[in-house]
Amino acid sequence: MQSRLSTIGLAATLTIITSASCTTLQHTQESAPASASPSDALPNENGFSGLAQVDDSAFLAVHDELIYEDGSRLTLIRMETGMAPTFSPVRVDDWMDPSGPSSDLESICAVPSRFGHFLLAEAGYWESQYGRLFHIELDAQEESAKVLGVAQLPLILDNDPNQDGDQFEGLECTHAGDDSILLVLGERGGSDSYRSGRLRWGTLDLTNHSLTFTSQGKQGVELNAPGQWSDASTNRDISALYVDPEGTLWAAAAEDPGDLGPFHSVIYKVGVFRADPENPIQINQTIDVWKEVPGFKIEALSGPLAAVAGSTLSFGTEDELYGGVLRFL
Repeated sequence: MQSRLSTIGLAATLTIITSASCTTLQHTQESAPASASPSDALPNENGFSGLAQVDDSAFLAVHDELIYEDGSRLTLIRMETGMAPTFSPVRVDDWMDPSGPSSDLESICAVPSRFGHFLLAEAGYWESQYGRLFHIELDAQEESAKVLGVAQLPLILDNDPNQDGDQFEGLECTHAGDDSILLVLGERGGSDSYRSGRLRWGTLDLTNHSLTFTSQGKQGVELNAPGQWSDASTNRDISALYVDPEGTLWAAAAEDPGDLGPFHSVIYKVGVFRADPENPIQINQTIDVWKEVPGFKIEALSGPLAAVAGSTLSFGTEDELYGGVLRFL
């Protein structure tokens, strides 16, 4: 959940650092409105809040624009072997909700067995508003997306000027039979309300877009990230989630002391995510750091693309005033 009061315009360049397989996103003009033509807009200057694979040569990224900000909420990232990546804002003409466009999208997952379908989740509620889960269908050729339905996330603790409430920064999903999707939400932790991260799960019916959580799923399970932190009570134990093709559940954790950092992140294996509505997450007995990433605030995790041979994972960052980077490991 952001606290900034206005969109910050940065003037910089798009830099490709090939030796480190790193792409830095910065801009020479302010982000265009979500309704603008994709050819008129540049990639979002505020970094990546979530990342999901479209196919083996493209990602769909989400950005945490607030309700009153005009920047693009979605970006299509394409990569071909030997070529620089391209970034295309994705147009959404109608968010299909009286509250208007998305506000603070923090995560995304691809809907299993429905190519081009994705779920996008906001961080939570703000004074009992928002807290939405959007089901969209991407038209990659037209660089546009259609909202097919909207569901409400569980409201466990509201956000307001006096407290940090629910902060869902991770989302993954798996097929649960027929038109049902089992999804897991990652509460980030690191606040007075939630010192530790927490995984919660529920079931989404794609026919009517109703989202249900059992008492066990709403309670979820606590998750503490491994690693060395300057203050273990304020690090964000879950800043992103990703499930690989074998069902392994990965997570990122991040430290964010302020808009200028210094940031610090780790990537770790949580366990296994399976299609069991009663107990979908089998957490590893021992959780170790898989990769330490100093200097960056990871908020997006996904799989590799074919253009980056030998990579295992990809990640995107939301480095506040520095913009964001896309990297492969």
